Amino acid sequence: MFTQTRLKLTLYYSLLFLSLLWVFSGIVYLWMGRSLGEGYTSQVQQRRLEQLESQEEIDDEKLTIIATSGDIALEQLLTIVLAINGIALIFVPAVSWYLAEENLAPIQSMYEKQKQFVSDASHELKTPLSIMQGEIDVALKKKRTPNEYKIILESSKQELNRLTTLVKNLLFLAKEDQNKYLEKPEEIDITDNLATLLSQLKPLYKKKKLKVIFKPADESVVVKGSSILVRQLFFNLLENAIKYTEEGSISVEISSSRKQAKIVIADTGIGMSSEERAKLFQRFYRVDQSRSEEKGYGLGLAICQTVIQKLHGHIAIHSTPGKGTSVIVLLPRSR
Repeated sequence: MFTQTRLKLTLYYSLLFLSLLWVFSGIVYLWMGRSLGEGYTSQVQQRRLEQLESQEEIDDEKLTIIATSGDIALEQLLTIVLAINGIALIFVPAVSWYLAEENLAPIQSMYEKQKQFVSDASHELKTPLSIMQGEIDVALKKKRTPNEYKIILESSKQELNRLTTLVKNLLFLAKEDQNKYLEKPEEIDITDNLATLLSQLKPLYKKKKLKVIFKPADESVVVKGSSILVRQLFFNLLENAIKYTEEGSISVEISSSRKQAKIVIADTGIGMSSEERAKLFQRFYRVDQSRSEEKGYGLGLAICQTVIQKLHGHIAIHSTPGKGTSVIVLLPRSR
C-alpha cells in the first residue's frame, strides 16, 4: 500500500520540481537571451555608426563576426540550460523518492502501530470470551451440583471483570489518542489525590496483608492538569504495586521543589530485569507472568506514559528482580 503511495508521491514531487525548473529555465533563457541579443545588436549598430562617421567602407565581415558571436553565445546558453535540466532529470526523481519516504515514514509508523494495536486488542478480547464460552459449554453438557455451577459462574465473573477492565483501558487509550482529555487545566492537590486512591484500594492491599506507608510532603503540592488523567496515572501505578507484591510493603512518598512535584511509589514485589524494563511502556507488553499469580493485559504502564506526556512530566522506573520496584514521577508544580 505504502509502496504505491510512495511512487505516486515521488511522481508528484518530480513533476512539481521539474515543472518549476523548466519554467525558471525558460524565464532565465529568455531574459539572458534577450540581454545577449540586445548587447550584440548594440555592438553591431555601434560599429556601423563608427564606420559611417569615419566615412570608412562598411566592413560586413566584421559585423558578421559580431553577429555570429551573439548566435554562439545564445547556443552556449541554451546548452548550459539543457545540461542543467538533463542533470535534474537524473537527480530530481532520486530526491523526490527520498522526500516521499521521509514524509510517509511517520504515517507508515503510525499505521503499523495501529494495525498491531488492533490485532493485539482483538486477541486479548477473544481470550476471555473463549474461556467463558468453554466453561459455559462444559456446564451445559450435563447436570451439575450447585457448587459446581457456582465455581463456573465465579470463574466466568473473573473473566468478565478482566474483560471489562480491558475495554475500559482500550477506551481510555482511544480517547487519549484523540486528545479527548485535553480539557481546561485544573489545580490538583497530589496529597489529597493519593490519599483518596489509597483509601479506595485498601481492600486490595489488606487482602494480601501488605503494609502501606504514606509519606506526604510538609507543604501542599499542587499540579495543573486533568483530574481524570492524574487519577488514572496514580491508580495504575498503585494497582501495579499491589498486584505484583505478594508480601512486604508499599511506600508512597511525596516531595517537592520550587518547580516540580516528586512522587515515589516503591514496593517489595517481584521486581523485573533491565530487559523487561526497556519494554514496559509498550502496549500489551507483560512481564514474566510465571513469577506472579496476577494476570494483566499490559496496558497500565502504556496508559501511564501517555498521561505523563500529556501532563509534561517524567517517569522513571528502577527495579531489581526479587527485591522490588520504585517508580519515580515528576510533574510540573502549579504553586
